[in-house]
Amino acid sequence: MRTVRVKLYQNFVNYRRELSYGYVQTYPLPTPSMVKGMVHALLDLDKYHNLRISIQGNYESVVTNMQKVYKFDRDRASRPNNPYDVVVGNSNKTATHGIMFVDEIVDMQLLLHISFDEEDLNEKLLEAVKQKTVILGRNEDIARVDIEDTGLVDIFPSNDEYRLLYNIYLRPEICKSGRLEGTYYRLPFYYEPVSSFSDKRIFKYVDVVYIAKGNKIEYSDIILDKDGYLVSFLSI
Repeated sequence: MRTVRVKLYQNFVNYRRELSYGYVQTYPLPTPSMVKGMVHALLDLDKYHNLRISIQGNYESVVTNMQKVYKFDRDRASRPNNPYDVVVGNSNKTATHGIMFVDEIVDMQLLLHISFDEEDLNEKLLEAVKQKTVILGRNEDIARVDIEDTGLVDIFPSNDEYRLLYNIYLRPEICKSGRLEGTYYRLPFYYEPVSSFSDKRIFKYVDVVYIAKGNKIEYSDIILDKDGYLVSFLSI
């Protein structure tokens, strides 16, 4: 079996935790929904295509940045008492501004394995990653693609011991059988299609455990790629 391996570098990045306002916190790695959104955007897909995602990465540190943020309302009528009028395009809106504290991860090295059920999409994704601008996280979080470590790679099962080279999201059953301790998350994977901007997005979630690099996996069947990198597919 083959999968797309993508190696990315981001110097400052925030993988925003939902419901964090004022002080914007970050996940230690991008969520499956962020990676799913990235690859669907690269391929210009207008509906969900099932895929499996493995997410791991190392970083140097996390800093907290203070930012002045401007926000624009969707229409003037929704904020009748706001005195600040702005024109955006052909519409009149109101504006607000304030200070936010934002966590930013420094020098993120990401290793992703992505596999669509439709194999032709894997090949198209590889071409898109090499040719288009890759954005993961916020709109300004552009990623550098390390071409030498990016490509279609074979993967195979293994039951050997494995010491983690990267921080990684693992499935809870692997951590339980391997007696690994980490941080549990319930992460968004994708949401059902909506018909308008005001519709609620109903997410499907996946349970994972964030395990730090250096830990050893024992007593579990795992998957490795041809270069010996662990592949921990998450799916729903």
